[in-house]
Amino acid sequence: MAITVVTSGPNFIGGDYTFPQLIADISRDIDDTTGEYTADIQRAIMASIRYCERETYYFNETRDVTFNTVGGQQWYGVAAHEQIPRLVTIQAAFREDHAGNVVDLRRETPENMERVSDRTGATGEPVAFTYFDQQLRFYPVPDGAYKIRLQLGAYRLAPLTSFEVPNAWVTEGYDLIKARAKYILAKDTLKDPQVATEALSDYQDQHKVLKRETTSRSAQGVIRATAF
Repeated sequence: MAITVVTSGPNFIGGDYTFPQLIADISRDIDDTTGEYTADIQRAIMASIRYCERETYYFNETRDVTFNTVGGQQWYGVAAHEQIPRLVTIQAAFREDHAGNVVDLRRETPENMERVSDRTGATGEPVAFTYFDQQLRFYPVPDGAYKIRLQLGAYRLAPLTSFEVPNAWVTEGYDLIKARAKYILAKDTLKDPQVATEALSDYQDQHKVLKRETTSRSAQGVIRATAF
């Protein structure tokens, strides 16, 4: 169902771009003076976000997904944290022990975890994890409550419920989403190959720029030797 929004020209909040502004800009670019394609533009924007959220950019990384284990429970899904079934990339996982020390959890394949868990059935402080069936699994099976912290990138931002709610895909990725939405609109609705080609090229340029900025923000500025 389309989200109703009124576009009345430029609309900025605190200097940040907004969804109404994004819709208005795309409407202007395709010369939609009557608002005929407003619903299609909204659908294209949502499709663009679904596509782009699988990539890691500096604004869709987080270390704020935390939850506590339960004694005797090795599988954790939506009941532990709403983000777990929606995870895209787990960069790292950490466990905080009873003394407050942070320990890296080793990532295992689901197959190895299955073999080890079935063979030993051990309980204790978790040292390894895996992700399968939209759930996290820990080994040994936790023998109590341990704080788990996930470092994620990419991770899916909160689902969009209103075009009036600020969202990083617009405040940070405005030109990326605009270009991708125009590509989808031109390809699927306008059936205009030339506009689709130009918009796709623009999207690829915006993607490269954001990836470079993401890399530069996390780069250490030094070259490390690599063993071959």
